[in-house]
Amino acid sequence: MSIDRPAPTPETLHAWLSAGPARITDLRQALSERDRLGQELSRIRREVCRLKAVCWAVVGLLGLVALLSALAVSRVFSPAVVDEIRARRFVVADDRGTTRVQLGLLGEEGSVLELADGRGIGRAAIAVRPDGAATIKMLGEGQHPRVMLDVLPDGSPRLELRGQDGMSAVTVGVARAGAAHVMLVDQHGQPRGALTLTPGGSPGLTLYDEIGSPRLGLAVAPDNWSQIDLFDRAGAARLGLSVSPQGAPVIGFDDNAGRRRILIGLLLDGKPTLDFFDQRGVARLLMALRATGTPRLIAVGRKSQIIWEAP
Repeated sequence: MSIDRPAPTPETLHAWLSAGPARITDLRQALSERDRLGQELSRIRREVCRLKAVCWAVVGLLGLVALLSALAVSRVFSPAVVDEIRARRFVVADDRGTTRVQLGLLGEEGSVLELADGRGIGRAAIAVRPDGAATIKMLGEGQHPRVMLDVLPDGSPRLELRGQDGMSAVTVGVARAGAAHVMLVDQHGQPRGALTLTPGGSPGLTLYDEIGSPRLGLAVAPDNWSQIDLFDRAGAARLGLSVSPQGAPVIGFDDNAGRRRILIGLLLDGKPTLDFFDQRGVARLLMALRATGTPRLIAVGRKSQIIWEAP
């Protein structure tokens, strides 16, 4: 069963036809707006693409900067890459900012390397002075030097050990000519013992009193004489004991001016002898034993002539 719609009246049809142009205009505006929105969307998409390109360029630039920075750091710390680094001073500090190492110039021509402990107190230094001498210094508490190792401008080395007050206690050195010595010093700075070696190889030992005067000396002379000397407080030799290379022992007594006055010894054949000397060092009275055991006494004049003899 079908229902037929009523046909529009002429008035309705006329109204619909009259509104047609306006609807067409609205439709055209809608289509124009859609086209504008499509163009705007395309523009936004192009802007987004450009922003992405800029971002990637910035990321690439930052990566290049980071790479160059890493290369620069590697050149500083890698000797295989950097052949030479020049500067007037280097300072190394720990995580707390305390200076631990300093390397720089000393004066006009010298140089120094200083090492410090965790408190920033210097404990060791290596220096080359302007005169060309090289020094290694090690310090204890209170900044007092305890060990000093020097190579003097003439090339001779010296080692010095010091006490807690910084005063020298032991000195070891070798002179340029080859002579060597070991010096012991007390807390007042006075020498108390010295072990020496001459350039020819002859050793010697000297002991000093509290005022620094020699009191006992032991030596082996270049001609292989062994010698022991006893000194007075003024440093003058007063008693000497020696043995010749052939084995003859001798005891000598000296006055306060260092002149030999009495000599007691054994000759090479074992005969004993006793000699007295004047102030000029001339033997004036001689006492000995003959091969037969007979005693002999000889008096000598000022001109070294025999003036009396017995028996």
